[in-house]
Amino acid sequence: MPLKKIFRLTTVIYFVFVISIFILSTVLKRSDTIGLFICFSMSFFAYFWICKFKYSFKSIWILGIIVRCLIFYDLPNLSDDFYRFIWDGSLIHEGINPYSLLPIQVTELDLPKFSLAAMEKLNSSMYATVYPPFNQFFFWLSTFPVQPIWSVGILRIFLFLTDIASTFLIHKLRPKTALSSWFFLNPLLIFEGVGNVHFESMMIFFLLLTLYFISVNKFAKAGFAWGLAIATKLIPLLFLPALMWYYKWKRSWVLISIALLVLSLTLMPMLSTQIWQGTSTSLKLYFQHFEFNASIYFIFRAFGFWFKGYNIIGTLGPIMGFTTLLLISFGAIFLYYYKYSLENVLLYSLTLYLIMSTTIHPWYVLTLIPLGLLSGHWYPIIWSFTVFWSYFGYDRIGYNVPTWWILSEYIILFGAIGIELKKKYAVPI
Repeated sequence: MPLKKIFRLTTVIYFVFVISIFILSTVLKRSDTIGLFICFSMSFFAYFWICKFKYSFKSIWILGIIVRCLIFYDLPNLSDDFYRFIWDGSLIHEGINPYSLLPIQVTELDLPKFSLAAMEKLNSSMYATVYPPFNQFFFWLSTFPVQPIWSVGILRIFLFLTDIASTFLIHKLRPKTALSSWFFLNPLLIFEGVGNVHFESMMIFFLLLTLYFISVNKFAKAGFAWGLAIATKLIPLLFLPALMWYYKWKRSWVLISIALLVLSLTLMPMLSTQIWQGTSTSLKLYFQHFEFNASIYFIFRAFGFWFKGYNIIGTLGPIMGFTTLLLISFGAIFLYYYKYSLENVLLYSLTLYLIMSTTIHPWYVLTLIPLGLLSGHWYPIIWSFTVFWSYFGYDRIGYNVPTWWILSEYIILFGAIGIELKKKYAVPI
C-alpha cells in the first residue's frame, strides 16, 4: 500500500477513535442505546486497529492525552456518582464529617459548594457514604471551586495523571512490548476513568506501583503502595492470600504489615462507632440488596425464584461472598505450587470475585485490564468491550436491560476464558 494511503488511513482511524469517545462522553445520554452502541463499538474498533498495528509510541501518547483532554469539556453524562463526590467534599469543606450525615437527613443546611439542583441529582441519598477517607481528601480538594464542572475537572486531573503514571509503570514492567498502548488507549478506561471520574484509575496506579516495587525487591515501598491501593478501593484486599504465599515469610510480613498500617492510618477519620455503623450498614445493603449485570449470581437467583418463589439475595449474597473468599484463598495456594506468576494469581482472584458478585458496573472491570496484559491474557480486553453493554438497559423511565444482552456479554466472556484455558497459554499480543 502506498505511503500516502497508509497515512490517510491512519488519520481516519485516529479521528474515529477521538470523535467517538468525545461523543460518547459529552453528547449522548444513557437512554440513547443505539448511539452508545455505535460510538463505543467504533472507538473499540479503532483502538484495536491502532494497538494491533503498533503505530509509534509517541503518537499513542499524544492520542491518549488528546482524547482525555477533550473529555474535560463537559460533566459526565452517563454516571451521576460525581455528585456524591462533590457532596462529601462540600460537607468536609464546611467542617462536617461526611460519614455522620445522610443527604436525606438534610432539611436546612447551607452548602455554598452544593446547589439545590445538584442535590436533586444525588444518588444513594438514603445511604451513608462508602468512599474511604483517602478518597474524601480528593473530594475535599475538588470543592474549592463552586461550579461542578471545575470540581469534576480537578478530580479528572488526578485520574489523568494516574493513567499516565500507570502506562509508564506497565512499560517499565514489560519493556519492549506494546502492552502500555493496549492499556492507555482502552476506551473503557478513558471513558470510566477520566470521563466518569471513577477512582479505579487511581487504584490501578497504586497496584501497579506495588508490582513494580516487588519486581525490584523493595517490599517496604511495595507495602506502602499496596496500602494506598486498598485505601483508594478496598478491592485489593482480595490479593492478601496471594501476597502471603508468593514470598518468603519475612518479605510477606513486611509488605502486609506496612500496607495494613497505611490503611489503618487513612481510616482514622472513621474511628467513631456511629460512623462505622453507618458505613457498614451501607456496605451490608450493597451486598444484600444491590444486583446489576451479574453472571453466576443471576443463575442462582433464578433457582431461588423457582424453589422459594422470591428473591433470595439476602442469604445468597453473603453465601457467595464467603464462598468467593475461600476459592480465592485455595486458588492462590494452588497456583503458587504450580508456579504461576503473581500477576496471574491476582488476575484469577479478581476475576473470580467479579463473576461471583451480585453487582458488576463497567468500571469494576478496569483493574483486570493491566493484570491481564501483564500476565498475557486477552479476556479482560474483551470484557472491557462487552461489559459496556450493561448501559443499554437505561431508558427515560428507569432501567431494564434485555436478558439477551447480559447473556451475550457472559457467553463471549466465558468463551474467551475457555479458549485461553484450553490452550494453556495466553493469546500473544
